Amino acid sequence: MQASRTMLRRIPRLLGGLAAATVLATTLSASFDSSALARDDQSDMLKKLNAPWALVSEPSKSATKLFTAYLDMTKPPVEFGPEFNQNAIWPGMDGFEAVAKWAEANSGMGKALLEVQNCQVLGVPYGTDGVDKKFVERRLIADVTLDEGVVKAEFPYLKALDAISTYVAADIYRLCAAEKYEDAFALAIAHAKLLRQAAEATMYEEKAASMLMLCDALSLHRDVMWTYREKIPATLFQKIALREYPFIKPQDNERLKRLAMPEGDLIIGEAILESVFDSAGQPDNDKFAKVFAALQSESEPLTSFGASKRWVKIAGVHGSLEASTKKLNDIYDDWWRRWRMRPFDTMMSLPTEYSRANPVKYAAVLLVASDIDALFELRRRLTTELCGTVISAGLCGYRAQYNTWPDKIEMAYAQFMPKRFNFDAYDKEYGSLVYDYLGSSKRGVETEDGRVEATGCVLYARNGDGESNKAARHAPGGKSDDFVLWPALRAIARGE
Repeated sequence: MQASRTMLRRIPRLLGGLAAATVLATTLSASFDSSALARDDQSDMLKKLNAPWALVSEPSKSATKLFTAYLDMTKPPVEFGPEFNQNAIWPGMDGFEAVAKWAEANSGMGKALLEVQNCQVLGVPYGTDGVDKKFVERRLIADVTLDEGVVKAEFPYLKALDAISTYVAADIYRLCAAEKYEDAFALAIAHAKLLRQAAEATMYEEKAASMLMLCDALSLHRDVMWTYREKIPATLFQKIALREYPFIKPQDNERLKRLAMPEGDLIIGEAILESVFDSAGQPDNDKFAKVFAALQSESEPLTSFGASKRWVKIAGVHGSLEASTKKLNDIYDDWWRRWRMRPFDTMMSLPTEYSRANPVKYAAVLLVASDIDALFELRRRLTTELCGTVISAGLCGYRAQYNTWPDKIEMAYAQFMPKRFNFDAYDKEYGSLVYDYLGSSKRGVETEDGRVEATGCVLYARNGDGESNKAARHAPGGKSDDFVLWPALRAIARGE
């Protein structure tokens, strides 16, 4: 097996904006020469997947303490799901009193978050060997198995992260209602740090889900800032803008330079390729048909028969195992270089190794690799959410101090916010977010919740088209319109 880079698989269901993290699974069939060989391959695969966590000391992993606290949580008044998650909770919701009581009764989770916030990684191990039985029984695991030729990857622990995020949203609002703003933002920051740890996962599905939850958490924080902007003191806004958000992960910056590409999927991808070639390194017709027809037909089961016949034909002209593995690594090396570049670097506009690969000779490689444009876009959105939250806190601090929004954003630099976080990841010139002081006027913004009236000031990113549209329409991380970060449009819509 050659040196690993990264194999990423696109998950449109995740990247489409679903708030609740779900169990993500891929089942691929293949056959091996013997059960002993299969066990050896299973052990080898898990050892490689867990190699990054082996370099981190146990006290620097947060999973055990976090999940122990999760097991002690009581049942919420509403079932977790689309109607009850961190995006759906706010003080004016039906049943908020019961939700607040539930959050208060589960303060042990809040204490656990404060304790693990400075850990290096979440560190959920791959596989179940050596994992505490209580975690296995409650599915707080990253279950990656290879049994009789079946490679299966499931991440049911993501449901727990989503439930914990829901608890955090409820408790933040509960604490703010009790005017315990310091405690509320201490919990909010600890939770953000935990999700940032989770985003270091080595498998694509985990990383994408964790990044999305962190996006939603930062958006929630801005909702809270808007809701309690008249009551939160300037000193607290200064603290979180200057000394908390900028250091959610040590040595990160406004561009999340420490956020690495996931590495684990490549190990599985190479195992898939090795399983469908014979001992001479040539495609095995039956294995090609069985494995890749199943993969291609995951979302369309009725196409399996036709896909099987197609893959038998492809096997006859497909590149060898050596050539396929090399192509796989070439694709990931190309993505790796692009990941480290600025988004509008000249190279980013050039065709990728993935797009240039022969669609027949390397059909299997292209299928197991998939494209990763969505992950680049998700990183850009997360960068914008973080920068927008820092700047929003700084603006609120200025207003709390002087009872007015700054005429120019520069007036709030240094004392209330770090200038470097005024960064627009969608600006082709790598410039600042757009800030408009509104004075006594209002600006209508079209959102998915309808038209809302922004007052005081507006802060927004340009979005995928790179153009400023005066915040006429809002789309978080969209290809067009603008990405409005402040004021908190969702909170305004709820108030209206």
